Amino acid sequence: MINRIDIFVPSRSQYGVLNQFTREFAEALSRQGVICRILEAQKGNPEPFLDQIFQNPPDCTLSFNGLLPDEEGRFFCDLIQIPHVAYLVDAPTHFFPLANSPLTLTTCVDNLGSQFFNELDCEYTFFLPHGVDKKLKNLDSRRPHEVVMFSSCIDYEKIRESWDHRFSKPLVNALHETVEMALYQDGISYLHAFVQAVDRQAKQGNPIPSQEINFIELLDTLERYIRGKDRTELVRGIQDAQVEVFGAPDGSKSWSDYFKDKPNVRCHPPVPYPQALEIMQQAKIVLSSCAWIKSGLHERILAGTQLGALVVCQENPYLLAQFKRNSLLYYRHGEWESVNEKIGYFLNHEAERQARVQQGQHIIQTGHTWDHRATQLLHHLNRYFSSE
Repeated sequence: MINRIDIFVPSRSQYGVLNQFTREFAEALSRQGVICRILEAQKGNPEPFLDQIFQNPPDCTLSFNGLLPDEEGRFFCDLIQIPHVAYLVDAPTHFFPLANSPLTLTTCVDNLGSQFFNELDCEYTFFLPHGVDKKLKNLDSRRPHEVVMFSSCIDYEKIRESWDHRFSKPLVNALHETVEMALYQDGISYLHAFVQAVDRQAKQGNPIPSQEINFIELLDTLERYIRGKDRTELVRGIQDAQVEVFGAPDGSKSWSDYFKDKPNVRCHPPVPYPQALEIMQQAKIVLSSCAWIKSGLHERILAGTQLGALVVCQENPYLLAQFKRNSLLYYRHGEWESVNEKIGYFLNHEAERQARVQQGQHIIQTGHTWDHRATQLLHHLNRYFSSE
């Protein structure tokens, strides 16, 4: 049985999201009877951090998005011989090196991401979606915002242009084919779609030069392109409602550049995560565009619903199995006229909007809080340690 888990404060967290996850998940594990310490390594002075671990070693350690190897390829957990749980909450593209660590256990918020890690011969990986604090509640009945979105602005058009300049025609064709499959086809992630697209080019007599195939770099640029394209086109597809967009530029363009011809869209600087939660509970509808997740869920779906907003999100098999169609507002990429109509309908039918939100809140409280994730994690950890 797991008795002690040390949780590491993430070295970086845009908007402070992972810091809040860390605190809330530690509390949830504590409610399950696990002794948790939140530890933070001070840059240039690691001794206090190491002393805490070695003086009273935990059964395992955990951090959101895990610990990547140092410059010499060494993993902290392998050096100290204590298993580490890398609770990945972002796209797995950035974390493939974790598969090389014997003592790292990876979790993914997308079933297909876990599947890909299995294909990399990762010793132990499993599906563990985002969660939400069970105490998170709507405390504000005022909802002055019609629609809000919290997302960084990825200059996906510049990414696409760079492909034409950098890569051969067969590779560019494979990249575009991957985008089409990942955005429009059910049941396939950009990870598997790219492998299939490269193979198809070879079968068509257009082999891609081997020196161009840097899978990690290419999958990273694909993931960013897909995220940027979907979230931008989702907002552009909303014609009639007022949309408030919060987020920093992640590239050369800002949201103001992409939406300068959209009078119904107002762009704002990024806000820290606690402030984002306050804004969500003043919104009638929250947009959650996470095109890289093809069978899982994102925190924004949970937090937005808990705070009384109707969440607009891509449908996928896991979500459809967990959340009824009358608890979220699903969309499919490219069907923007339908999205605009549905948003307009629920903005004009408040009782129905609230009823749908209440359905979602019930589902979350019975299966998707951090307490539920803590129970699921401990189940996997107990199996892992019993098999050693």
